[in-house]
Amino acid sequence: MGFNKRKLKMIILIFFLTLILAVIFSIILKYNTEGETNMPFAISKIIVISTAEGIDKESEYKWDLDIVQVNDIYIEIDKNKNYSSTEIIDKIIIDNIKIKNKLNNQEINLYKTSEERKDVYNDKENYLINNSVEYIGAEKTDNENLTIANQGGLVTLKCVNENLGKYQSNNDEEIRHDGTILKKIGINNIEEIKNKLNFDISILLKSGIKYKGNIEIELPVGDIIKEGVSYTENTELKNVIFKRQ
Repeated sequence: MGFNKRKLKMIILIFFLTLILAVIFSIILKYNTEGETNMPFAISKIIVISTAEGIDKESEYKWDLDIVQVNDIYIEIDKNKNYSSTEIIDKIIIDNIKIKNKLNNQEINLYKTSEERKDVYNDKENYLINNSVEYIGAEKTDNENLTIANQGGLVTLKCVNENLGKYQSNNDEEIRHDGTILKKIGINNIEEIKNKLNFDISILLKSGIKYKGNIEIELPVGDIIKEGVSYTENTELKNVIFKRQ
């Protein structure tokens, strides 16, 4: 009889231990799948505008253009109004930058942006992002000076596929500085220049808390060869999972 009681207690103990482990495993799995669900700040939308243009050079030709494909990326970081505590953004860090599916002959670079000038890719020394970039929390957002409003703001980046080709001509013709210009250098299928920009983004708070997520964007968006300029706005950001570090 005593043996059966001990056996029953052991079975009950094993059952509860198994149940506890199952609950813990479920919580870990849910966190790995969904990440943080109640952050003080979160990405509310990602907007991408894709096009192309020709950079004019002085030469004996009427048209002497270096063709580049340009993607303007807007990452909106908003305050969570349902978050109970008051938090302040200390920094936004973008790092671990990778270009996936890039063809061997393509040079693709990421740049910080300017409120005043469009062609930041012609000033690599001041605007090129090599390995990482930090936006410091401040009173207002100023992307050229790498600040972001400490209660939420807009981070803007420019991803440029450079040196796609040269177009030289003495013809009297109209040149449209948009995605249709790619046809001038024999690019007729958008799949020829498709790639993926991948990077980590971290939100650091003044309280010392840090959240880190990963963003991947297929570029260019739309079919700029036909449309000239293509636009997409993504608010369903289920693939952007933030975890506390």
